[in-house]
Amino acid sequence: MSLKLELFYLRKACFEYHAPFRYLYNKYILANKILKTNQDLDKPINHHGLSIHILTRHRDIVILVWSLASFYLNSSVVGQLFIHSDGSLTQKDKSILNKLFPSSKIIEKKSDYQYLLLQKLFDPYYLSDKKIHLIIDSDLLWFKNPKEIEEEIKNNAQSSLMMVGQGIGCPVYFKNNKKLSAELSYLNSGIVLYHQDNFNLDKLEKYLARIDNTNPANKHFIEQAGYATCLENIVALPQDKYIIKGKLGPKTIVKHYTSPRRPLFYIEGIENLKNKL
Repeated sequence: MSLKLELFYLRKACFEYHAPFRYLYNKYILANKILKTNQDLDKPINHHGLSIHILTRHRDIVILVWSLASFYLNSSVVGQLFIHSDGSLTQKDKSILNKLFPSSKIIEKKSDYQYLLLQKLFDPYYLSDKKIHLIIDSDLLWFKNPKEIEEEIKNNAQSSLMMVGQGIGCPVYFKNNKKLSAELSYLNSGIVLYHQDNFNLDKLEKYLARIDNTNPANKHFIEQAGYATCLENIVALPQDKYIIKGKLGPKTIVKHYTSPRRPLFYIEGIENLKNKL
């Protein structure tokens, strides 16, 4: 991580969250301890029609392990895990992941996409032979059983599920000065569940053809908008249980610690989970 970004996070930990010492201790001492555990953090696969996909990079190896460990701690429906590398995972990273999640498959980047996040959109669809795909981000922490997701999986994923941005619109810009509709821009790809039959390739092709490739802002949310555009039968996950903003509460199932709130991953999230993992 760049020094500039780390100073940005430290300032937020100090002046916005008022917990600089907890942030520093949990991030640089407590969080790293999980890499040294000798126990498996995954669970046996019990749903052979489901694949779980997570895209990661070298600098996120610690939050990835915490995220996956919390997912397995709280999940009862377990599919084949695919860990997709953006190309930066080291051999040491892969050894750690193979040790902690022995049932997982590490997938190297297959294509050079113009936008890196398109890997998160295309690879799960094309590289898995399963019919149901669950895509999760590495900056999620799971605190309770995701019953809405598991019930939909058991229902053969007739509906597609996505998180909602809770007032955080994430636009994508098209040619001719147009942009993604407000309704679709609020869907968040921190969690995406879909059946392959609900992945509409024609809609996706038309969406990609409209992208303004000269606008650098599109690199941030292009796959998120892609999912929101091409998936059929989208149902939003409950905003009071699958959250991005706000404090953890008794209803919270998962929280998405997006980059602007990343210090809370350590101050709040790991602090809550440290005695369970």
